[in-house]
Amino acid sequence: MRCRQATRIISDSHERSLTLQEKGGLRLHLAICSHCRNFKQNCDELSQLMKAFANNSRK
Repeated sequence: MRCRQATRIISDSHERSLTLQEKGGLRLHLAICSHCRNFKQNCDELSQLMKAFANNSRK
């Protein structure tokens, strides 16, 4: 898997469930690619911040 595909799958994972093939390929790619690991961490943090913001604005 190339970085372009990995980053697309990482982004998609916040919108839908990944297939087993996508999960496996992404896991292997993340094991060897620090850039994509950083991208995933940043996306996960951004997603958490957006959820927290949405929850706070409903109060």
